[in-house]
Amino acid sequence: MVKKERRDKMKKKRVLAIMLSAVMVCTMNVSFASAGADKFTDLNGHWGQSIINEAAGLGIVGGYPEGYFLPDNLMKREEFYKLITNVLTVVPDTSSTVVTFKDVDPIEWYVPTIKTAVAAGITKGYEDGNFGIGQMISRQEAAKVVASVIPADNLDTSKNASAVKDAALIGDWALPYVNIMFQKGYMQGDDQGNFRPTMALTRAEAATLLLNVKKKETVIKGPGTTAVSPTPDATTPTGDAGCQKIHAVTGGAFTVGTGTAKDPYEISTEAQLNHIRVHLNEGGYYILTKDIKVSSDFAATVPSASSGAPNWSEGNFEPIGTEENPFVGNFDGDGHSISGLDITGTVKGKDGGNAAGYAGLFGYVDSKSSIDGVTIEDSAIKGSAYVGGVAGYSKGSITNCVLGADSTVKGQSNTGGIVGCSEQLMKSNINKGTVEGTSSNTGGIVGTVNTEGDALSGCVNKGVVKGKSRTGGIAGYIPASTATVQVKECNNAGKVSSTADYAGGVAGQVDGSSYGIYLESCYNTGEVSGEGTNGGIIGYAKGDRTKISDCSNTGEINGKYSGGIAGSNEGDIQQCYNKGKIIADSEAGGIVAYQNTGGGRIHECYNVGNVTSNSNAGGIAGLSKDKIFNAYNIGDIKATNTAGGLVGLNYALVQRSYNVGDVD
Repeated sequence: MVKKERRDKMKKKRVLAIMLSAVMVCTMNVSFASAGADKFTDLNGHWGQSIINEAAGLGIVGGYPEGYFLPDNLMKREEFYKLITNVLTVVPDTSSTVVTFKDVDPIEWYVPTIKTAVAAGITKGYEDGNFGIGQMISRQEAAKVVASVIPADNLDTSKNASAVKDAALIGDWALPYVNIMFQKGYMQGDDQGNFRPTMALTRAEAATLLLNVKKKETVIKGPGTTAVSPTPDATTPTGDAGCQKIHAVTGGAFTVGTGTAKDPYEISTEAQLNHIRVHLNEGGYYILTKDIKVSSDFAATVPSASSGAPNWSEGNFEPIGTEENPFVGNFDGDGHSISGLDITGTVKGKDGGNAAGYAGLFGYVDSKSSIDGVTIEDSAIKGSAYVGGVAGYSKGSITNCVLGADSTVKGQSNTGGIVGCSEQLMKSNINKGTVEGTSSNTGGIVGTVNTEGDALSGCVNKGVVKGKSRTGGIAGYIPASTATVQVKECNNAGKVSSTADYAGGVAGQVDGSSYGIYLESCYNTGEVSGEGTNGGIIGYAKGDRTKISDCSNTGEINGKYSGGIAGSNEGDIQQCYNKGKIIADSEAGGIVAYQNTGGGRIHECYNVGNVTSNSNAGGIAGLSKDKIFNAYNIGDIKATNTAGGLVGLNYALVQRSYNVGDVD
């Protein structure tokens, strides 16, 4: 009996709720005429009196029983969405729309409204699965809703939300939409210069906003609906707000800037970062205005098997630019960071899939392009050939960029913390993360440098670099193939290791066989180790046109063959010194492990560090068939077999040199 009475009471409550819902629907849509002859009963003297009356007359807003409008009451989310559906000029079909928000009661008056908003693509609710029923809508939320349903044309790009005093309080997710509202003239700062983005919207403010929109916009539709929208002709320039004329704000369209050097596109959201690829070849200018975290999936599409295109859907971001269609433009990070990147791709192979190449924030950068001042934080980039945190392959200029300590870059060949392969000057870049290559040419800054003239300047490695052959704290491999190459003022403080030949604090291998390659004023303080030939500055200084000058090492060098400056030397080493500990299985030297071509030279160099080897340990060289002059050693030298104060095993001329260190 008790259960039956309880069920009856619940049934009565349910019926009452339905009746109240019906009343609410009627009152939300009551016409201006039903509220009185020319006004609501509570608007006398209110600033919004005429505006609200006009909005009611157009069916945009309604009142409550007894003719009340309650203009200063705060607007709830479901109420504001109801008003938005009142102004839509294109209403979507909701017959198959299913609403799954956890806080939506299926018998409530607002269900048709929310179905319309979902079908129109205006809302996805909150991340926790709720719509936010009963919550007051903030001014920035209202800005996003309205900006999502109107065309982004007729914009005054001289205006944007950065002018208000409390601009820093505007959420990154809302900023592009707030900018549109400012540029359209629908919203602005108050008389004190504040926008008050997190403050709730009043009913009078909502009526004012939507009346202006209704009167000025001919097409009002959600991004998920189908309608004819303004489309510029073929002569529409990139500038003059051309991006917003063509692309939807929900798709990441730039809301501030015209893409010129004086007025670059401003990027403040992850969607706008991804939107760069839409302007890939335009040669535009872009600037980050905030730190950006990539939390959405921008690489969800799987290409068809027949296309042969890489599949990046394992991660959340596809590299911007390819070898066939590179990025052409100028990207200024302005000291801001990009975090949350998960870039990993596959290409179809015999075993189902192999890692994709050209992986990085930018996949391929054109020679007319530049990237400056961006930090990659808390990100993971994986690929095969040409893998870098900022760019996989760059023919452009990369400067002042950083790979953060919590970021990883993993590739096979040509893997770098900043760039996989570079064909232009790289200046003042820093690696703090972990860089790992499973094949050849791995560097903390760049895997391979393939350029002329100035190649590297002021670059620093503070992270962990692991590779196979040709592994360096700054660069894996630097050949001087077509002209002279210069590397200046670079240093390594990180840990460098290899599982094969040639590891160096600055470079794994340089090649001056054809043209000169000059390394000047570089130093190493980090640990260099591996299973092959290792050096504090260079693993293998190949070619008699290689010159290393004014360089030093204070880190520990450990390997099969180890040298304080170079592992194997075929070039000219001058005015260099070592103070680090040198350890090797065979051939250990304070300056070089060995030089045996007859063309190498060591002069005006000295060693202070201790040198230890099973065989052939020397204060200057472990084994030498080349010239040594004007050099000295004061470090302790130890070897099981063949130790010398200057050279462990010597076959060439040694002049004007001396040793005062202990030899054991």
